[in-house]
Amino acid sequence: MKEITIKLKGRDSWISVILGIYGALGAFISLSREATIDNSPDIDLESQIMLYTRTMYRSFSSNRLRTFLFALVIGILVYMVLQFSRTYKERLADLLFSLLFASGQLVAMIFKKWGGWYAMMDAMEESGVAEIQMYRIFLKWSAYVLISYFIVAAMMHFFRNFAEQQEIRGQAGRKIPPVLQILLMAVCMFVAWLPYFIYFYPGTSNEDTVIMIMEYNEIPSYIQTMSAVQADDIFITNHHPYILTLVFSWFIKLGLHFGDICIGVAAYVILQMIALSLVFAGCLYYIRTCGVTTKRMIGALLILMFLPIFPMYAICMLKDTVYATFCLIFIMMMHYVARTKGQAFRKVWFDLAMFAVACMMVLTKVYAMYILLIVGVVYLVKYRRTFAQIITSVILPVILYKVVFCGILLPALNVAPGGIQEALSVPFQQTARYVTEYGDQVTAAEKKAINKVLPYKKLAKKYNPELSDPVKKYYNQEATKQDLKNYFKVWWQMFLKHPEVYVESVLHNTYQYYDINKISSLVYYKFNDYLQLHDKEGQYTYLYVENTEEYLEQRYAINQLVLFSEKVPIVNIFASIGLWPWLFLFALLYNLKWKKKEAQALLLVPLITIAVCMVSPDNGNTRYVMPLLYTLPFLIPLELLPEKADDKKGMETAEIAEDQA
Repeated sequence: MKEITIKLKGRDSWISVILGIYGALGAFISLSREATIDNSPDIDLESQIMLYTRTMYRSFSSNRLRTFLFALVIGILVYMVLQFSRTYKERLADLLFSLLFASGQLVAMIFKKWGGWYAMMDAMEESGVAEIQMYRIFLKWSAYVLISYFIVAAMMHFFRNFAEQQEIRGQAGRKIPPVLQILLMAVCMFVAWLPYFIYFYPGTSNEDTVIMIMEYNEIPSYIQTMSAVQADDIFITNHHPYILTLVFSWFIKLGLHFGDICIGVAAYVILQMIALSLVFAGCLYYIRTCGVTTKRMIGALLILMFLPIFPMYAICMLKDTVYATFCLIFIMMMHYVARTKGQAFRKVWFDLAMFAVACMMVLTKVYAMYILLIVGVVYLVKYRRTFAQIITSVILPVILYKVVFCGILLPALNVAPGGIQEALSVPFQQTARYVTEYGDQVTAAEKKAINKVLPYKKLAKKYNPELSDPVKKYYNQEATKQDLKNYFKVWWQMFLKHPEVYVESVLHNTYQYYDINKISSLVYYKFNDYLQLHDKEGQYTYLYVENTEEYLEQRYAINQLVLFSEKVPIVNIFASIGLWPWLFLFALLYNLKWKKKEAQALLLVPLITIAVCMVSPDNGNTRYVMPLLYTLPFLIPLELLPEKADDKKGMETAEIAEDQA
């Protein structure tokens, strides 16, 4: 038998060992106060040397096996990357990504445990180890930088090699007609989702859905007080999309017509399941025409069929499910534009389709206006020769929404607009945090200016660092432009006094969107009972929607399965919302590095969505990033295509897909 020998480079081996040990020790170092507690009778707390060395020792993990295995894995990873040939620019790009990633995880860790940097340091000052804490933080942060740097470098290398080894596929199989392929995949998804519908009959929802149904049935809720237009005969607002308020309520009326409100909810959910399965199936067929292999397309299909998060949103009467579906279609159309190098805009059917999808985006999510405007500007710069078509299909829906829908139609229908406070979550949270931490420094004049806009005395009590709703719902709808102007003057003065408060306010309200360790309930497990909780007299029992008790155990098992999916490697790619932004940022880095222009088109809308979440009212709300979730099963196969497919197959496969359609 031939002897197998492995030759290791001495210098690289030693570097790998050293960095492996450093990365493992730093990754598992503790930042908690408990690590400073020492019952040893021999330690002199006044001795800086004894305090420092003992605290640092106690900060390292005592789990030797875990630390050893982690060091071994990091060492192997480092050694592999050292063998790669990489340019200075590639190393710099990987390093910048790693610095951002490590900083994001450290921020999440500190805010999750301590509630802020200064709160942590104050606690450490009391323990006498504030200086030591800085060293511990540096060790953990630098270890995260090191680990992520080598992981990113390895992923860049292996994804590239993996893509290059793949055969470029042509059009989708000719044996089965395209329509039949789409229908077959849609049927597979619908059947796989059906047990969820049975167990959660008639479906699930969140509080917003129930309030929308209440508005239609003229039942008061706190939402009516969040609009500048208020009257005794106005119950419906555009705070929640008016179109979806009508659609949801029509199905509720359908159920009441047949004597059971659950029939109406179930009818809506069934139609939504059918529509969503058809959209997913159409997108799967589309990526097949782009050159994705049949095996990968089937892999994506299986994920959509059996990963619980997808069927759980399919059976949810939720505005974000509808918006994310149209958003996915729009993203795929953007990819088609990139494939055809902008020639798609010369086709009337495509312009009409994009116009319709864009209209539905703004009608189901207000901030979609900003997404469309940014996309429109990018297109006008990149595809100037189709100026009129871009204006018509991307910009015009925004104009029609603001001028016709909001300016003419809603007032005529006696529908109140959403409140201005929805755009002021960030400054309101910053003011509330300032008052909470430095209320004794607020002057009488500043209190007066704040009180014209927000109830000053309630701010400290109502302030929730991870949710702005408790503060912003008290916005004074009668505040004038001058009141707002005076408020923002005070807001700026407070910023100059304590800028750290404003920074911490934003971080505390957003860190879960980039915390890869965030574990939370990803989906809704019942039809929300907001109306039941607020209907103490039982006046509206005919509008109660309740899930059956028959499958309580099955629903609990699914709940645990969803939570379990967040902890399983690879699977948790689709179940950890704090990981999704990093995946899209990595995809951006990957595409820029290998010049994959078509795939870049998939990232613009998700990246804008991530930016919007950084000023969102709720920390780590899954439904805010649903467009990212819906895009992932299609992004990954498209990213694994060799970039030469972008250049040589783009126009060809686009034309084939059009001919088959």
